[in-house]
Amino acid sequence: MKISTNILGKRVQEFRKRMKLTQKELAVHMGFSSSETISQIERNEREIKAWELSELANALAVNVNDLLQEEKPEKEPAILWRQTPKNQKETKEAVFIKRCRRYALLEKLSEMEVSRIFPQKHINPDSLNFETADQMAMEIRNEFNLGERPAEVLGKTLEDVFGVKIWYLQMEDGSAASTIGKFGPAILINSNEAPWRRNYNFAHELFHLITWNSIPPAMIHRKKGLWDRIEKIANAFASALLLPNEALTIEFNKHLKKNRISYTNLIGIARNFGVSTSALLYRLLNMKRITQKMLDKTLEDPKFKNIDRASMSGRWWPPPEIPERFVRLAVIAFKKGNLSRTKLSELLDTSLVDLPDTLKEYGFDDNEGSDAEVRVS
Repeated sequence: MKISTNILGKRVQEFRKRMKLTQKELAVHMGFSSSETISQIERNEREIKAWELSELANALAVNVNDLLQEEKPEKEPAILWRQTPKNQKETKEAVFIKRCRRYALLEKLSEMEVSRIFPQKHINPDSLNFETADQMAMEIRNEFNLGERPAEVLGKTLEDVFGVKIWYLQMEDGSAASTIGKFGPAILINSNEAPWRRNYNFAHELFHLITWNSIPPAMIHRKKGLWDRIEKIANAFASALLLPNEALTIEFNKHLKKNRISYTNLIGIARNFGVSTSALLYRLLNMKRITQKMLDKTLEDPKFKNIDRASMSGRWWPPPEIPERFVRLAVIAFKKGNLSRTKLSELLDTSLVDLPDTLKEYGFDDNEGSDAEVRVS
């Protein structure tokens, strides 16, 4: 492909501004002593070394080809944040989108298709209410075959059955986010949050994904007051999805003694369903099993807080930096000969030397050659 002499500098400037980075900030990231070096690159007055081009692409969360292409970069898909980060929002979004595009590339190179097309619920945003959210949650629970403990299987179902691209990112602030692009539906989760919080975020973002066409981001931000109302509906959907009425009623009644339930049993139910104790209590309030006064008193009770806190450590688990399905697709693409060893190590964010150990961490071996096959009748 013929590259015009001024295209690189122009693309660097476009992607830098997209991420809201100053020339000085990009220079610091690159290890340059002065922002003038970035200015020279953007004016095409400085020759770029191969390693610098690769580092620029990483710093701007794009691929090298994106910096060299003649065509203007496509508009990034809109991202809905549950809680917008106060710092480096654009950087986090750019990293998220880049990872999703790589994910889609691996789906193509591995020749693996998802089992089912991701559904869209056609609804009127003006008529949405809590009853609607409850009904939608029941439909999705059945449609996705999530069972009585949806938190246990929701993430894997979204990934393996519907091809939702799930990424974890350590963030000091900000919560979950979702988007739909040419790469399909995707969810970003703050890995610093508790497992039960992450479960709730999955369910919350699922609501946005299944209503993406009916309630697009442009509509949400255009109509005054719509965002706050939609977020409350999404929370109600998440609660109803993760805490099915019938299953929760059976579990709750099982621990009742003379119309009373112990703190230990209450917290145990929350852990059993994979949600926070506050999410459980609010769900019980909506089901009219407890009163607002009881809810407030319980959440404020130091004894309840201590028992709740003591039960957390045994249930805390850190998510993998790279999704297991992403690694699996990369290995399949490599075995099929559609991905080089060097590219495989790049996608797994490791060196060629450390690649075997990285693969072992995810349960894969490092045998060369194409994959074996089984003949079926």
